[in-house]
Amino acid sequence: MYLKSVELANFRNYDTLKIKLSPGINVFYGENGTGKTNVIESIYCTALGRSFRSFEDTVMIKHGKTAFSIALNAVENDIERDFSVEYDSAIRKKKVMINGNRVARLSQVVGKLPVVLFSPENIMMIKGEPSQRRRFLDDMLSQFEEEYFLTLGKYQKEVSHRNYLLKGIREGRIKRENLSVWNEQVMNNGIRIIMSRVRAVEELNAMLEEELASDKFRVRLAYSSKYYSAFDEISLRNNFLEHFSARIEDEIARATTLIGPHRDDLEIFYNDMEAKNFASEGQQRIAAILMKLSEGLLMKKKKGSFPVVLLDDFSSELDEPNRGFIGKKFSLFKQIIITTTYRENLKGFSPAREFEVSAGRVEPK
Repeated sequence: MYLKSVELANFRNYDTLKIKLSPGINVFYGENGTGKTNVIESIYCTALGRSFRSFEDTVMIKHGKTAFSIALNAVENDIERDFSVEYDSAIRKKKVMINGNRVARLSQVVGKLPVVLFSPENIMMIKGEPSQRRRFLDDMLSQFEEEYFLTLGKYQKEVSHRNYLLKGIREGRIKRENLSVWNEQVMNNGIRIIMSRVRAVEELNAMLEEELASDKFRVRLAYSSKYYSAFDEISLRNNFLEHFSARIEDEIARATTLIGPHRDDLEIFYNDMEAKNFASEGQQRIAAILMKLSEGLLMKKKKGSFPVVLLDDFSSELDEPNRGFIGKKFSLFKQIIITTTYRENLKGFSPAREFEVSAGRVEPK
C-alpha cells in the first residue's frame, strides 16, 4: 500500500494542506517547528486512531479553531481507498471513516492502513523503561491482528480490576474468594498475549538476520521475564498458578498484580552486546530504526501489504555511512516518508518527491 494524497484542515499549524505523494521516497525538509512532523502525525493518527505525540485530540486542532479533519487517499493493488478523521472539540467526538463508511470501533481501524513509525523518541525503546518496549510489541501486534488488540484491552481492564480487589482485600472490604475468577481471566488472556509476543520476537529476529544485518550492524531481540520457566502454554499456566498461590500475600500488601505481560520486557542486543548499557547513542538509534524496519517487513509478511514507513527526523545523529546503510534498506518497501531539517542530510538518496516546509506551508520541489 502507498499514499497518493494527504489533505488537512485546521490540523496543528495548517489551515489547509493538499499534497500528492508517490511510491518511493518522499522527503519533507525545513527548519524545526515549521510543521514537518505534523504531516507524519496526521498519517499516523488516521492509521491508528490516535496521535503518537499526545493522548489529547484537542491539541491537534489549529489554535483558534474548534475542529480538524484529515483525508488520505491510499492505493493497494491498483485499488484506491479513502481514509478520513474528523474531530470536533465542541462535542469531543472523533469520526473515523473508511471509503465513506463510519467506523464504530477503534479495533476496526487499526491495521487497515498499515504504517510503521520511527520518531526520535523511539530511541527510548532502547534505553528507556520496559513499558516503551512493551508498547513497541503491542502497537505492532495490534496492527497485525484485531484479536490481539481486543485481548490486550480486556487484559488491561482485568488487571486493573484485580488490583482493585487486592486493595479491597487489604482494607478488609472484599473477601479473598472474589479473586479466583479474576485470576483465571488474567491468566488466560495474559498467556495469549505472552505467546503472541514471543512468536513475534522470533519472527522479528528472522527479519533482522536475513534482511537487515551486515558485518557491522547486527540487532537481536529476546523476550524477557523473571516469572516464567518456558513460553509454552502448559508451563505458563503452571507459573501463573504457582505465583498466585505463593505471592498472594505480597500482592495483597502491594495491591498490585505482580505477574503477567504487563511486567515483562524485551532485551535488545547490538552486535551481541546489550544495547541499553553498551551501545553508543548513534548505535542505539540505528538499533531502533532497524527494529522499526523489521516491524515493517513482518507486517508485509503478515498482511500481504506493504506498510507506509514514516521516518521523522531520520538523519539526526547518523553519520553518512550509517545513513547510507539504512538508506539501502528502503528498497525493501513501497513508500517511505521522511522528514529532515536539511535536504543535504539525505545526500546519495533518490527521492521520488521533495517538499520544502516553512511556517505551515508545503511547497513541492
